This record gives sequence, structure tokens and C-alpha cells, in this order.
Amino acid sequence: MKTTRQILFTFFLLQVFVLQGINPQRIVSLAPSLTKNIYYLNAENQLVGCTSYCTEALAENKEVVASAIKVNIEKTISLLPDLVIATTITSPETLETLMNFGIKVEVFPTPKNFDEICEQFLRMGEITGNSKSALKIITESKQKVNRLINSIDSIDSNQILFQIGSDPIFTVLPNTFMNDFISFTGGENIANDMKHGTLTREHVLAKNPDYIFIVSMGVVAEEEKNTWLNFKEISAAKTNNIYTVDADKACSPTPITFVETLDTIIKLMNNNHESKVF
Repeated sequence: MKTTRQILFTFFLLQVFVLQGINPQRIVSLAPSLTKNIYYLNAENQLVGCTSYCTEALAENKEVVASAIKVNIEKTISLLPDLVIATTITSPETLETLMNFGIKVEVFPTPKNFDEICEQFLRMGEITGNSKSALKIITESKQKVNRLINSIDSIDSNQILFQIGSDPIFTVLPNTFMNDFISFTGGENIANDMKHGTLTREHVLAKNPDYIFIVSMGVVAEEEKNTWLNFKEISAAKTNNIYTVDADKACSPTPITFVETLDTIIKLMNNNHESKVF
């Protein structure tokens, strides 16, 4: 077992490497989306710790140091990370504690749009020493987004509900990256005039969406779909345009999962025609 002196000396060496501009070799990720980006960049060998929701890392038996929100600080420190990456979901107090132990911390705010997703992915490429790969993925993703938009059968100002919670009903808001799933199709978010994402079924009825997309929540998502189908006065129910989408992809702000989700949405809006892109 390492002594306190040995641990502090190791931290000192790690910080010297960071100051010299050497890419971190022991990264702890406190968010599933950040972990995904590490894997997309083929930098998983640099990852030593993750959350209990980081499916790719769990498959490789990486050390779990956190749940969705709560971080095991002692276990994180014991892994001797030279960098901890996090989102704003992790409490500032936790991050401050880690920094007080001499650990470098980088926080990635929730991106507001697809462009910010790409900017953060590029930053991850810089951090891990994979800028070239990051630029390649970003370029390809932007090209695919443009082709997907051009593949839409017709650009109509459809009213769209993008539901991400059921009890209470919670919807995607403007100025969030998930709103781009709507705007890129030429549609209009029924929550465009809202500042908070909670709404009632009565509100949805009044807005009368043409499409309803429900982020998968296990059985709950199918129950929600069936509930909305019973509201025959809603345009989406009349035309059977109520769908579920994969939460792991739709809610993860990465260039690759964004493109995959947009592809799914446009296929559905094109009446399940074969993709014209992939």
C-alpha cells in the first residue's frame, strides 16, 4: 500500500507532466457522454475511472468512482488521476475538493447546440492528444448532418414535442443541443416560448403537435406512447407519428450520437424510408 508521502510525490510528478504539456495518461471521467467521447477518440487506455453509467468503460472493467451525481472522492484520489473531466452535474464542492488534492479538473458545460458539441469534442481531442482524429470525426459528422437535412422529403414547419420525462412530463427546451434535433428538420418546438421544461397534457393538447418523440425510459416510454395515441384530437396521434428514440444516444452530447439520433428522427419523419445517407 502506498504511503501518504508516496502518493503526494506521485501527484507532484503528474502535475509536472501536465505543466510540461504532456497529455494526461490517467483520466477519470465523471460523465457518460465524456466517456463516450474518449472511446470515440480511441483514448480509452488513458481512462482509469468512470461512473456506473459509462457502459463502454464498464465493459472493460474500468474502476467505478461515481454514480450519476455522487462521487467517491477517496476512490477517485486513490486512482492517482492526472486529470478529472466532469460536467456541471458534478457539484462544485466535489470538484474543489479534488483540486485541493492537486488534481487537474476540466469541466464541460452542457452544450447549447450541435456546434458546441463539436467544439467540446475538439477540446477532448486536444486533451487526449488526438486532435487530428477529433477534427476528422467533426468534419464527417457535419457533412452527415448536412446530407441528412437535404434528405428530408419536405421541409414543413411541423409542431414537435420532444419528451424526455413522464412524471411530470418534461420536454426539450430552446437553447439546448437536443432542440437542434427539431430545428434541423425545419420543425418548431412546441416549448419555444417556455423557460422551464415541465408541462401538462392540456398544454400539449393546446399546442397540437404533428410529431411526438419520446426518449426511451424502458417500459415507461411505451406507456407514454400508448397514452398519447389515445388522444385522438392530437395531430400526431391521428397520423400515428408518435415514436420513441434511444436515450443513450439522444441525450449524449457527442458528434457521433447526435448524427445517429438525427438520422433516426429523419427516417421516421420520412415515413421510415430507407436512409439516403448511411
